[in-house]
Amino acid sequence: MATGMRVLLAGSTGETGKVLLQKLLDDSRVTKVRTLGRRESKVTHDKLEHRVVDFEAGLAPDLFQDQDVAMCTLGTTRGKSGKDGFLRVDRDYIMDFATKSKEANIKQFHLLSSNGANADSSFLYLNTKGLVDNKVQEMNFEKAVIYRPAVLLCEREESRFGEAIARKILTWTDTGRRMSIYVTDVAQGMLNSIFVGENGNHILENHHIISRAKET
Repeated sequence: MATGMRVLLAGSTGETGKVLLQKLLDDSRVTKVRTLGRRESKVTHDKLEHRVVDFEAGLAPDLFQDQDVAMCTLGTTRGKSGKDGFLRVDRDYIMDFATKSKEANIKQFHLLSSNGANADSSFLYLNTKGLVDNKVQEMNFEKAVIYRPAVLLCEREESRFGEAIARKILTWTDTGRRMSIYVTDVAQGMLNSIFVGENGNHILENHHIISRAKET
């Protein structure tokens, strides 16, 4: 099993990203974590190096040097950022991060996508997610893993009333986790996928992520 992994993470302040970051820092197999963000990080750790970046201007190639794994949990919504803002984050920023990861010869790329992502969808959100997923798979990373979780169960810092109610209902009723997943399981599944699973392209749907979270 690989050890001494150096991980580059974009999106460490989102609901999944901040849980993933803590798991990376706690794992002895990970020796260094470099995070990219628009603001200074509130997290401190001996293994952590945070870089303040301007995603709009494009990421500098030196940010990607000497990394083994790139992980991306960037994302927003049309409701929060508008159509143009959504496309900038979920298409342009992610593709810039993926492209430069490939150019720097990073071996693994892990992308948080969405349940229902489909390049043929008529819905902007799912269509964009699907197109980006496809492009990442075409880059021929040594290992590329795309995660498509269902409704994330967590206490969001920003949440609309209807979304909060839906999460509460699913927490109690969706006991089989067909339509929902705990953020801790998503983060654990992403961490475990660094160390288990074969090379090549992989798409992990909701139930696959839950299974992967239980692997060691």
